[in-house]
Amino acid sequence: MGIRHGAEMTTFEMRFIALRCKDTIAPTGTLAQGVGAKQVNSLGEVYETKYGISTSERVYGTVAENLEGRGPCYLRTEGISAEQEESLLKAYLNMAPSQTIRWLENETPSKANVEIEGTEPYIVGGHTASGYWVDTKRATSIEGLYAAGDVAGGCPQKYVTGALAEGEIAAKSAVEYIKASPAPRQAQGPDARFKVAEPAEATIKDAEIARHVAEIETYLSQKNSLYTTEQLEEAMQIAMDEYAGGITTGYGYTEKHLNIAKEKIDDIESLTGKLSATDLQEVMYIYELKERLTVCKSVIAHLATRHETRWHSFAENWDYPEKDNIHWRKYVNSRLVNGEIKTFTRELTAEGQKNYEHQH
Repeated sequence: MGIRHGAEMTTFEMRFIALRCKDTIAPTGTLAQGVGAKQVNSLGEVYETKYGISTSERVYGTVAENLEGRGPCYLRTEGISAEQEESLLKAYLNMAPSQTIRWLENETPSKANVEIEGTEPYIVGGHTASGYWVDTKRATSIEGLYAAGDVAGGCPQKYVTGALAEGEIAAKSAVEYIKASPAPRQAQGPDARFKVAEPAEATIKDAEIARHVAEIETYLSQKNSLYTTEQLEEAMQIAMDEYAGGITTGYGYTEKHLNIAKEKIDDIESLTGKLSATDLQEVMYIYELKERLTVCKSVIAHLATRHETRWHSFAENWDYPEKDNIHWRKYVNSRLVNGEIKTFTRELTAEGQKNYEHQH
């Protein structure tokens, strides 16, 4: 919603791709940290030291080993103690029951290594740096709008604890903003004591309401749509997977790939106006699709702008396979302008400087 309102956004090219247990998509961190399980290929070779052990490097190494014919890849758990195995079964029963069930139905982790794979890319600021461009008070570029957690950009790998801290900052900042704002107008009418009227500038204009109502009524009145919302969403997923660095291409992409992705997403977006809905629940699905397509366009624009590979797998640019600190040690930001995502860069703020607040 913020993108569509013209908010400044940042770092959508830093997607999150998790390394997971194959098929169950259960987290692998408990295996790696809890019992010290190393990443090994089908030859039994430990490969994590070859590629690095950051999240993106763990995924990148697994993809590379598979592409070079040394897969499948595993976390080596064979031979762990009975105590370690029981600990794993309990831990996964709590956070990913399907993995514990799989072990009980097949071979337990002490008897067989756990096969691993990467997920599809996610756009989540709690794990990466995608989201609203915010200052230290977590204010976005839209006055009165604050962001925290998954939607606040520029602060990767904050996870739950960081999101909680950020939420407190944003909440306190919002209260400060409200206290500093002009007092609301006094509500009128017989039930005025139950209402607090909003400032005039914060109200939604009648013409805007009418436009939205007319759009909803169009979706409800249209019949025999050539495509369903679900079909267009599936087409969206396929386009992003095949041309915007998805699983199909080992998370890699080129400028040509991204151009095709943009064309396909634009085509799908043009078809959303012809969709039909039988009730308001299906209208909601249409709006969800439209907003996902907006995020797709943002991701494509950001991926195309950063001419380097800074985070292997998270943004694997085959045209520019190396990191380029000279030209690209900076933020890639964007705004929606006249229906198009316009990207630009912002310089990093050096440690110790106090100019994190919005200067623009």
